[in-house]
This record gives sequence, C-alpha cells and structure tokens, in this order.
Amino acid sequence: MKPGKKLLILSLSLIAGCSPAAYQRSADLQVNDILQDREQTTLDYRPEVQAATTVNPNTTKRTYERIPATPIAPPTTAPIEPLPAVAPYGPLGPEIYWQNAGPIDRNPVDLNAIQNQGLLLPMGPPAPNQLAHRFDLFACLQYAVQNSRAYQNQMEDLYLAALDVTLERHLFDLRPFAQQSLNYTGAKPDNVDYQSALAATTSVGVRQKLPYGGEIVAKALTTFVQTLTDHAADGDSAQLVLSGSIPLLRGAGMINLDPLISAERDVVYQVRAFEDYRRSFTVDIASRYFRILTQQQGVVNRKLNLQNTRMLTERSQALFASGKSPYLDVQRALQNQLSAESDLVNSLAAYANAIDDFKQSLGMPIEDQLDIVAVALDVNIPHTTEEDAVSLAYQYRLALKTASDKIDDARRDVDIAKNLLLPSLDLTGQANLANQPNSPALNSLNPVETYSAGLTLDLPIDRVAERNAYRRSLISLERSQRSFISLKDTITTQVRDTIRGIRSAELNVAIQRRGIELAERRLDNSSLLLKQGKVGNREVVDAQTSLLSAQDAYEQARGLLQIRVLEFMRDTGTLRVDPAAGAIGRAMDRHLQRSTSIPR
Repeated sequence: MKPGKKLLILSLSLIAGCSPAAYQRSADLQVNDILQDREQTTLDYRPEVQAATTVNPNTTKRTYERIPATPIAPPTTAPIEPLPAVAPYGPLGPEIYWQNAGPIDRNPVDLNAIQNQGLLLPMGPPAPNQLAHRFDLFACLQYAVQNSRAYQNQMEDLYLAALDVTLERHLFDLRPFAQQSLNYTGAKPDNVDYQSALAATTSVGVRQKLPYGGEIVAKALTTFVQTLTDHAADGDSAQLVLSGSIPLLRGAGMINLDPLISAERDVVYQVRAFEDYRRSFTVDIASRYFRILTQQQGVVNRKLNLQNTRMLTERSQALFASGKSPYLDVQRALQNQLSAESDLVNSLAAYANAIDDFKQSLGMPIEDQLDIVAVALDVNIPHTTEEDAVSLAYQYRLALKTASDKIDDARRDVDIAKNLLLPSLDLTGQANLANQPNSPALNSLNPVETYSAGLTLDLPIDRVAERNAYRRSLISLERSQRSFISLKDTITTQVRDTIRGIRSAELNVAIQRRGIELAERRLDNSSLLLKQGKVGNREVVDAQTSLLSAQDAYEQARGLLQIRVLEFMRDTGTLRVDPAAGAIGRAMDRHLQRSTSIPR
C-alpha cells in the first residue's frame, strides 16, 4: 500500500474514533479516577458524584434564532386608577365627640413641648427657593423615572447590550483598513556589500468575515525603496492581492454566527429584564408611597390621641377637684398623656426617616422638601383561583421565558464545543497581480499574475482542552434546565403567596373597619360612664388605646391590600406599564413627560 493511502486511512480512523461521545467517556473516566482518589484520601470514603446528561443537547432551528419570541401581556383593567372626584383621606368613622366639649379640631394641635426638637415640618409657606414637592402616587412615579439613579443604571445596561450588537454586526460588513510602514536596513561601515536602504510600504484594502466561517481580504500594496549607498538601486513595486480562508470542518457553519446570535439574543434578554425591572420599580415606589401614607395617617391618629388624652386629663382634674374621683385617676391620665406625647414624637421621627429614604428611591436631593399627598384610588381587586393565576404567570412572566431561551443558548454552546472537537480542514486561496521584477510599477505594461490554492488539515491528536470544554458545556446545559425548573417553582410560590395575601388583606380591611366601629362605641360608652361617675378613667384610657390601635391596623390593612394587588399583577406578568395601560403606564413613560413638568 502506498504511503499516501496509509496516511489517509490513519487520518480517517482518527476522525471516526474521536466522536463527541468518545470524548465524553474519556473525560468521565479521568475525572472519576481523580475524584475517587481524592475522596478516599480526604474523607476515607467515596461519596457518589455524578454529572449525568439528561437534557437533549441537539439543536433546532429555534436554537439559532436571533430574536426569540417574547410573550406580550394581554390588555387588562388597570390595577389602580385615580378616582374622578378627590375624596378626603383620614381615619375611618365619624368625628369623635366629647360630652359638652364639641368636635375635636383635627388641624391645630398645641405641641410646644416637642416643636423645638425639629421633628415637625416647617410651619407657614416655604421660602421661594425652598418650594416643597407635593407628590401623589403618580407624581412620585414620574419623578422617579426621570431621576432615580438605579433606573438610570438599568437604562445604561440596556444601551450597553445594544452597543455590543453593533460591533458583532460590523464584523460581517466590509471593513476597510490602511497601513503605512517605514523600514531602514543597513550594516556596519566596513560591510560595503550590504545594501543600506529606506523602504516605505503602503497597504490599503478591505476585509470581510464570511457568515459561515472564514475571511476574504482584498488589498493593494505599494513599496518605495530609496537607497542610501552606491551599492544598491532605487526601486518601487505594486501589487493587488485577493486572499481568503474558509474552514470546512472545525469552525464552519452556523457556529461561526454564534457571537452575533448571542449578542442579538442578549439584547432581547436585557429588554425583558428592563421591563421586569420597570414593573418591580413601579411596585416598589407604590409600596413605599402607601407605607408612607400609613405612617402619615399614624401621625394624625396620634395627634388626635394626644388631644383626647389632654382633654381626659382636664376632666380628671375637674372630677378630682369636685371630689368625685381620686387623685389616682389624675395621675393615670397624666401618665397616659405623656405616653401619647412620646408616641407622637416617635411617629414623627419615623415619618421623617421614611421620607428621607423615599427621597433616595426617587433620586431626589435629601435637602429638598417633600410632601406626600394622598390620592383617592379605584383599586381593581383580582378574583381568581391559584391555578389560574399560576397559569398566567407561566405564560407571561418574562424572566421565565428568558430562562427557557437560555436552555437553547446552552444547547448552542454544546454544538460549538462539539464542533471544536473536529479536525481543522481549511481551504485557502490567493491571487496576486504585480509589476515585473526590476521594473518600475508605473511603467510596467505586462503585470505578473500568480495564484495559489491549498488545503490544510490539522488532525485532532490533542483535544484535551476541547474535550473538557465539551463536557463542561453538557453540564452547563443540565444546570440551565435546573435553573428553569427552580425559577418556575419560585414563581409558583410567589403567585400563590400573593393570592393568599390579597384574600387576607381584604378580610383584614373588613375586620379592622369593624374594629374601629367597636372601639368608637366603647370610647363613647366609657366617656359617658366617666361623666356619671360610674367608672374611673382607666376604662377611657383603654378605650382610647384600642381606638388608636384599630385605626393603625385599618390603615395598614388598606395600604397592604393596594400593594398586594400590584404585586399580583407583577408576579403574574400582567402588570403593563406602557402608556396605553392606564395612569401608572402614563406616569412611567419618559417621552410623555418631556412636554409636561413634574407637579410640585
């Protein structure tokens, strides 16, 4: 048998024997030997370690899609909309009346004891350069979208993802280049035979990366030589070169487009991530807003409670002076009044801290004054089963769709790693058009034409690095599948928790409303009995405390219900924040805000 045939048969045998499955078995054997030895030495026993491949690594047409499909949430009723008429915001229930004392004034409260501590908002109109921002929920969202630093970071991440695509697209365009070099050659003075010269070379051309592997380059070169001694002659040359290299096995095919496909898909993933962030950002700002309203109402409740305790102290003193009650009731009333003042101080401090934290979330300077104003809202409470809600989330959650698409990315990585196990077989070619030797380029009428073509085969004799990369890609594929399942379970838990939270919040609102009504009647009865001298002021103090607790609980339950509704829309992927989706979407749209100013 001829040597050439033997070499060809040996090459084909190597190629046939080095299949991806063979490389996988080879890697598993070596890794298992290493692990067994190390486990026995380190632990004195050998726990089982497996990296089994259960996910199908074969690629499909969808694996190489540049723009994977994205689920679009269906049009739904906006979760929260402002009511046409503005309703007053305050504690539930009628005004509290004291016997022969008239209604309590809710606005002016004598707080001289704590005014000097700087915990109250400034009195009177602000200075011209210190105008207060008076924001309702939608104004908060508008301001945050324009000024939040975290929101700006997310926009920049999306921009950078798109910027990467521009480079990958550019690599497949015609890319011009131009090079200029200047070279000096010479020798020692005693070497008179050496040709000392100065050569200037200019090269211009274009290159293009081929979609399925390889590159084509077309360039023109001119060289001018200026001699510096008498032992050499001046000269110049010019040539046109067309060259190319095309892989036929390793590096050929769709895998050559992977950098572009990955960059294009990353933009889609980042768009989804940005939309997910906008939805979570909306819920976060709204949640903070509702909690601040709860704290704000808590301050009002404590001001009213302080008024009540002062009036109770005055009544106790009057009853003691008339001999109808012991001095112990006066002391108890004074102690309750001090407790009410302390509660008010603490609630004011907590409210001021919450406002400062909220300013940071909005991107507002801390030194600016912010007044949070309530807005009457129409809350659309969803009534659906847990199964239906989970099904909605499976269909519309963008993060879940991205996790599914990343399984295809992992399959594509397996395909690439498998391709790198192949031998390299490259087709090369070149064509030159140059002037005649020893003839000036401009005077050459008979240019020399040369061309060449060839095949280069690199046998896969050493593929340990590529084998390990292939095995690693299979494990990454398994992990991507597990990540998808884990995220699916997490979403299921989130949705079920949100549904239960909505039901609990609805029930708590009704319960706390009933609690306020009972506490008010209890306070009226105890006040009447106190006037008649049938009870001491302990019962009145307890009734006041119960009313304050019921009012706080009601405000918390009402705010939590509004938050839970938004969380439900976010967790099911049905919260739309586009301008056509209602007041929240319009508040989140930066384009619509450019023609309008943020309200103060």
